[in-house]
Amino acid sequence: MKKVVLFAIIAALCAGALLYFYLGKLEAQKEVKIEYDNVLVAAADIPAFTPISIEMLTFKQIPKGYAHPQAAHTVEEVVGYVTERDVLAGEEIIPTKLKQFGETDSGLSYVVPEGMRAVTVAVDEISGVAGFLKRGDYVDVLSYTTASVQIEKTEQAADGTQLTTQSTQSVNTTVVAAQNVQVVAIGMSLSAASTDAADNAAAVGYNSVTLLLTPEDAMRVMQGSKSGIIMLILRASGDHAPNTEKPIVNDTLLEQAK
Repeated sequence: MKKVVLFAIIAALCAGALLYFYLGKLEAQKEVKIEYDNVLVAAADIPAFTPISIEMLTFKQIPKGYAHPQAAHTVEEVVGYVTERDVLAGEEIIPTKLKQFGETDSGLSYVVPEGMRAVTVAVDEISGVAGFLKRGDYVDVLSYTTASVQIEKTEQAADGTQLTTQSTQSVNTTVVAAQNVQVVAIGMSLSAASTDAADNAAAVGYNSVTLLLTPEDAMRVMQGSKSGIIMLILRASGDHAPNTEKPIVNDTLLEQAK
C-alpha cells in the first residue's frame, strides 16, 4: 500500500513538472518582440512662433506603427525652425508643421532677422526711385526736415565790451536717417521680381516699401517721415560702405558745393 501511495506521489510530481514546463513553453511561444521608433518630442511646452533649439527636444521610444508617420527622427529636421502653434511637452515634433526663417511663403515675420524690425514707408515715383527698387536691394534713407539751431552773435558795445547774444533759428536740413538697409518687400508682395510684363508694369506703381531696420533706425525713419520728407537712395549692388556725409543745411549748401 505504501508503495502505491509513493508511486502516486512521484507520478503527480512528474505530471506537475511536465505541466509546468509545457505551460512555460506555451507562454514563451506567445511572447512577441516589440520594436520601437526613436522620435523627437518636446521636452517642455514650446510656445507658438518660437525658434526651436536642441534644449527644447528629447527622444521618446514609441512602438513601431504608433508614431506619427511624419514625426521627426533627427534634430537636424527641426532645430532652427519656428513653431506655428503651441507644442505641448511630450508631443511629437512634425517638421511639415514648422516654418523656417527666410521663407517668403511663411509670411513677413519669418523674413525679419532677430533684433531687426520691418518698417513700411510711403513712397511715390520720386522718393521710391521711380519704380526701380527690387526686393533685396539696399538703400539709404534721407530725411529732409526742419531743425532748430542755436546762433551766437558777438558785438562790441560802445564802451568796448563784448556782448554775446543767442537766438534760435529754424533751418531746412537733409540728414541720413538710416543707411545700408535692405528692401524686404515692395508694395504688398514678398515675391521676387516677376518677368511678366504686366506684373512689371504694376510693380512700377508701388506706393510703399518695407525696410529691415534696427529699432533705433526705425524711430529715426518714422520721425523723419512725420516731420518732413524722406527719400530712398538706391545703392549699387554689393556697396555697403558707411555713409559719412554730414547734414546739409540750406544756408551752407553753396559753401559746401564742390
